[in-house]
Amino acid sequence: MKTNEIRRKYLSFFEKKGHSLLPSDSLVPEDDPTLLFTGAGMNQFKDMFLGKGTLDVNKATTCQKCIRTGDIDNVGKTPTHHTFFEMLGNFSFGDYFKLEAIEMAWEFMLNEMKLPEERLSVSIFQDDEESYGIWLNKIGIPEDKIYRFGEKENYWPASAPSEGPNGPCGPCSEIFYDRGENIGCRRKECAPDCDCERFVEVWNLVFTQFDRRDGGVLNPLPNKNVDTGMGLERMASVVQGVSTNFEIDIFEPIIQNISELVEVEYDSQTENGKMMNRIADHIRAIIFCISDGVLPGNEGRGYVERRLLRRAVRDGLKLGKEECFLYKLVPVIAEVMHDAYPEIKQRRENIARIIKNEEERFHETLFMGSKRLDELMEGLRSSGQKMLSGQDAFQLYDTFGFPFEITESTVAENNLTVDKEGFEREMEKQREQARSSTQMTGNIFDEGPIGIIKETVKETIFQGYEKCETESKVIGLIVDEQLVDSAEAGQEIHIVLDQTPFYAEAGGQVGDTGIIQTNDSKVEISNTKKVNDIIVHIGKVVDGKIKANENVTCVIDVERRDAIKRNHSATHLLHSVLRQVVGQHAEQSGSSVTPERLRFDFHHFEGVKEAEITRIEELMNGRVMENASVITDQMALDQARKAGATALFGEKYGENVRVVNIGDYSQELCGGTHVDNTGEIGLFKIISESSIAAGIRRIEAVTGNEAIAWARRKEETLERLCGVLETQESTVVQRAEELMQQIKSFKKEVQKASRDSVQKYSSDFTSKAKEVLGVKVVTEVVKGVGVDDLRKTVDLIKKSLGSVAIILGTVENGRVTLIASLSSDLVKKGLHAGKIAGEVAKIVGGGGGGRADMAQAGGQLPDKIYDAMDLGFKILQNKIEDHV
Repeated sequence: MKTNEIRRKYLSFFEKKGHSLLPSDSLVPEDDPTLLFTGAGMNQFKDMFLGKGTLDVNKATTCQKCIRTGDIDNVGKTPTHHTFFEMLGNFSFGDYFKLEAIEMAWEFMLNEMKLPEERLSVSIFQDDEESYGIWLNKIGIPEDKIYRFGEKENYWPASAPSEGPNGPCGPCSEIFYDRGENIGCRRKECAPDCDCERFVEVWNLVFTQFDRRDGGVLNPLPNKNVDTGMGLERMASVVQGVSTNFEIDIFEPIIQNISELVEVEYDSQTENGKMMNRIADHIRAIIFCISDGVLPGNEGRGYVERRLLRRAVRDGLKLGKEECFLYKLVPVIAEVMHDAYPEIKQRRENIARIIKNEEERFHETLFMGSKRLDELMEGLRSSGQKMLSGQDAFQLYDTFGFPFEITESTVAENNLTVDKEGFEREMEKQREQARSSTQMTGNIFDEGPIGIIKETVKETIFQGYEKCETESKVIGLIVDEQLVDSAEAGQEIHIVLDQTPFYAEAGGQVGDTGIIQTNDSKVEISNTKKVNDIIVHIGKVVDGKIKANENVTCVIDVERRDAIKRNHSATHLLHSVLRQVVGQHAEQSGSSVTPERLRFDFHHFEGVKEAEITRIEELMNGRVMENASVITDQMALDQARKAGATALFGEKYGENVRVVNIGDYSQELCGGTHVDNTGEIGLFKIISESSIAAGIRRIEAVTGNEAIAWARRKEETLERLCGVLETQESTVVQRAEELMQQIKSFKKEVQKASRDSVQKYSSDFTSKAKEVLGVKVVTEVVKGVGVDDLRKTVDLIKKSLGSVAIILGTVENGRVTLIASLSSDLVKKGLHAGKIAGEVAKIVGGGGGGRADMAQAGGQLPDKIYDAMDLGFKILQNKIEDHV
């Protein structure tokens, strides 16, 4: 049975059992600061488990894409560990409980997966007699195949009763598959809690029935919930009868491709095979991260993604692959995952470009790491040390991606050692950070003021598509993160209403501003945000007192909203035009829509050419003038996709979506506010185009009144320029070109004069050079020259004289510049220009240094420059007498 069939069977089975089939959540959790990545199927249902959710379902089933990095060091080495994996789940929000969950699980295992009953065993929480009775009496599992384990193994969250966190929790029951007595430790007493890999945990049934409070108090929840998780890859390995997840049908072609690319035969039992497993796992994680809008970076999710890619590249290097190769795996993964995730195939070219670009940059970084290691080893030798510190080795690994094994072998070749224990300590710190980054922190379920409000109101109704003003009721007032009954003039406040015309910041569009008022009070709203379907109005009471539960009038800043609408509709048109002008790969990567301007980020791997910018503006303004209608529709997500609507990179969409159609140019899923006709956008003008990341370009543009204001500022600049150049607008370019030609002529004259003065100075100084024990010494002040001419003078003197020591100084813009230079014979005898320059610079109130043969220094005391020359001569004289 293929993996895709297992996924289909699972979802179909529970759909037939009355569950609503819902799409996977994004890997980037929405409104959940406790998670870096989505790591379980239940994450998107947290509000539903608390009875605060807005989904109109009480049973659901999903196949959730997940990322966990807590056990990253086990990936590839063990049969079942992954960073990216799919989790099948069925959920009950106060509907069925233990009996039905267990019965359905058992039915699915036997009837759908066709697993032999004698190979299955289960575990329960040691005090969960209800589950024990169901397995024993209802299902008929022999007593010796029901294992009782403690709260660490069979409670969710692990050890919750004794260690927390507070919030919903409960016992769990796990289903195990026995691979056979010949697998693992082969002990007679081997059981599911043995880590020998004989028993595979394929399904975890969590029964959320308690609300944990301080002190470990477990209060029964009014609604008991079920949250189950089955690892798709694990189940596939069991059904397909293979010994590791990496041998199942969806991994087989990926690993085959890796084997061909690195030209190493695959054997899952060898070290090379384990590295190929890890590459296969990591590249899947990277591809799905990029598909969900996460780009490689130095912080947060982007940093995790970058680390995964670098680990895969390093494995490739160990396998002998020195060229970029990961990007070549995108097509095969897009193909094997197409059944459930067709968007990967649609975006495979962009994804491959991003990966290739990151690979190339990392190879450059590795080269820099090699140079850095050379510098560190040189430092050790010059200071008489023999051991590279663990911190330095870790920096090479973490910053430059330099494998520790290469560091270790390189220092050994140079008769040095490395502090391996120190390196491991630094690695452990990083592992701990990685573990904590994908785990929930604090209270798993929101217990703040918004959480309290959601106990009575599940969402705020948004009326802003049709209305700019509403009569609303105050549901909650929040001051200093506490719910209050009222707020007075001068207080900063967050307001929650039953309905509102205020658009909450989302999809790149900024939140609305405006006024919330009664006859006796007035609140100025400076921003609007959304938290778990609750719209929060952020502002300040400027008059009177606002009270909870009273009726208020809400009025948005209409002029500001109109400007935002112009820019938002323009971003949709720009997306369409960009793909027409620079290519279909130019997909949106991000956007910002404010009243003043729009910012549009898109995938493209070179700067947009000037001619392309002109063409984009022509097409944009042409479509504006056509005054095409902007029409919005509500429809099911599948229907919208079939209609050809563009779903943006990394965005999460619900079952029902809003589709914005602009003429026959653009059709996008979007919840923002828009103009009614393109003519309302007015003039469109691009004001900048730049790079913001590898393979990501940014266009900033203005529309409407802001575009007109921009044009006026350009006119004013042109008028001022005409005044400065004393010419008319029609001849301003000609006049500027004439002046530039004159400047070039003047520069040539200055350069000739400079060459002549350098030649003159060098000849004069050569003839005036003093001699100390056969060494010519030149210490002179050069007037009216810059640093470049000073260097040229030094070079000419060195060419004219054999054994020579030089210190020249000049003053430019009130600052002293000193250059010290020594012929090679003096350097060999121990003189050092950098140290000499540093000593002399102290006289002019500065410092500096450089190489042994040439150095530059400076200072802030120009009146001391002649004193510095005198000191310079004495220093050179003493050094020569001591060393020559």
